[in-house]
Amino acid sequence: MSSAEQWRCAGYSCDLLATKHDVGPLAEEMRRVGYGIWHIPFRSGRRYLPSRRLIPEFFRLCKQNRYDIVHIHTEAATPIFVILAKLAGVSNIVLSVHSTFLFDGLLRTRKKLERMLIRALGGRYGMVSDAVMECERERFHNPGVRVWNWLDTEYFRPPSAEERQLARQSLGCTDGQFVLVSVGNCSRIKNHSALLRALPQLKQVPFLYLHVGKEEPARPELALAAQLGLENEVRFMGSQPDPRLFFWAADVFVMPSLYEGLGNSALEAIASGCPAVLSDRSGLKEIANETKWAISVALDEDSIAAGLLRVAGLPANTRRSRALEDSTRIRARFSMQRGVQVMIENLYIAPTDAAIPSLQTANPELS
Repeated sequence: MSSAEQWRCAGYSCDLLATKHDVGPLAEEMRRVGYGIWHIPFRSGRRYLPSRRLIPEFFRLCKQNRYDIVHIHTEAATPIFVILAKLAGVSNIVLSVHSTFLFDGLLRTRKKLERMLIRALGGRYGMVSDAVMECERERFHNPGVRVWNWLDTEYFRPPSAEERQLARQSLGCTDGQFVLVSVGNCSRIKNHSALLRALPQLKQVPFLYLHVGKEEPARPELALAAQLGLENEVRFMGSQPDPRLFFWAADVFVMPSLYEGLGNSALEAIASGCPAVLSDRSGLKEIANETKWAISVALDEDSIAAGLLRVAGLPANTRRSRALEDSTRIRARFSMQRGVQVMIENLYIAPTDAAIPSLQTANPELS
């Protein structure tokens, strides 16, 4: 949504296809900034089977709009989209891999064969991090080119002193409180249970943990916080439309994930002037290496606690100056302008192609 103007300036006209059951909350905003929005539910009522609408409607969508490029973001059922796009006459099909898919056994074999088929049909792969490139190469023998996630560097910026104070007041953070924030839904890979178990070691510091993200239905993390006696120190904020307010209020951003493709929330937090404690794992180690001051930790609760205490022990002005330095680094490296340019040059333009100005993406994340 933020990069719409970048695509227009580059000469690209873009449509987005939502494939979940609902078109999603961002559809109207996407349409307002100039994207064409289409919706074809992928799943039928029966597990693993596509809906009866998908095949004829996706084929017709590609055929009637005569797309120059179809860019597939989803990992699920990619051969279906590729084959239909090829049958509809789309000459350029590209796929982006956004995570380190640690598939094993028969699933690994199936995914390896799928990738071989897609490449045989002319599909080209882009990977969002070195960790993803390594995983795809070693696990699936799948070569690709490097592309870069990006963020809105004008929006995700460090706050002024007044903006920071207002952010803390609006979230009910008191003076002298050490505020930590995580942003991410509560899947197992986020490792939030280890983070919660680390927090009792911070009792010497008056802290507040703001947990931003959708919890699992049974709310096991809420139960764990209660079990640890942290009801007053942990606030479960649920899904939020804009994380910047939380980054501006926080003294540290923490992301102890088991693995990531590339942690966009970490990029946004650091760009917003928030010190970061990140697990030393794929997709986060790479971000830490782009900074000077981000702290890398192991996955266990003691290491996470030690990293948080290192940040808490710094004088506020030191935290601020280091965060500003890292913000400058990340905002230069992951700008929208650079990300769009690299996407076009590395993925959309094949070695023998001229620039191609029309694009359609199958993107379940719109839902």
